[in-house]
Amino acid sequence: MESVFKFALHMGEALKGELIIDAHAHMGTWYNFHIPENGTPASMVHAMDLLGIRTSIVSPHICIGPCYTEGNRAAYQAAKEFPGRILPFVTINPNYPESEIIAEIEHWDKEGIIGFKFHPQCHNCDACHKHYYPVFEFCQERGLPILSHNWTGAPVNGKDTLYGLAEMFPRVTFIIAHALSGWGPVDTNCAAAKALPNVMLDTTGSLLTYDAVPEAVRRVGAERIIWGTDNPFIDPRPGLGRMLMARISDDDKRLILGLNAKRVFGL
Repeated sequence: MESVFKFALHMGEALKGELIIDAHAHMGTWYNFHIPENGTPASMVHAMDLLGIRTSIVSPHICIGPCYTEGNRAAYQAAKEFPGRILPFVTINPNYPESEIIAEIEHWDKEGIIGFKFHPQCHNCDACHKHYYPVFEFCQERGLPILSHNWTGAPVNGKDTLYGLAEMFPRVTFIIAHALSGWGPVDTNCAAAKALPNVMLDTTGSLLTYDAVPEAVRRVGAERIIWGTDNPFIDPRPGLGRMLMARISDDDKRLILGLNAKRVFGL
């Protein structure tokens, strides 16, 4: 019997009756990259409809660029405009005072927070920056996830950054963004996920290595992998196509494409 996912791809049809959650999306324009239709929420939902993506969790580009607070407001506004289709990350820039970071957390806590987004590279800081710690402590208390582009920085409790943080905050799910973009990252990130039960791997990236998903499933299990696209920074169709054609079972695809995100983000 042919995979229902491969059948939908071959027929050029949107997936129906399946839970598809894009757990790594953005929104809006980017200063040196063409974004079709300016990455508006409406254009993103249109792309989602074409593919059968039920929900996207977003961190607007402005969050990882010039103004994280404005980006958070835009994300929550988009979530109100498209309820259930767009959900907001809260993005934090640790270069600002700790009091401002705490105030931002408290403000959005009133609206409901499902997870946080860090981008240490764009914010030019370490993943263990001291102003991230109010987020770590908040997520530890609430059992919330954090998606971050890297986990580099100074050692934490004498261990590599990610290992130290994951052990210090065991109720936080640390999601490694772009975790399968090359065999080097596959080796490093699968080792981290295997050693640390609260670490998960994100498939997002234009450099997703051929057969990296089946290999990650073999090493750590499908329940430890979350799917994302970078939409609208990257067209979501190739990322979905790679997952639909991946040489893993349909049950594993269901976990990666939606069920894991549903669990981790409490949806």
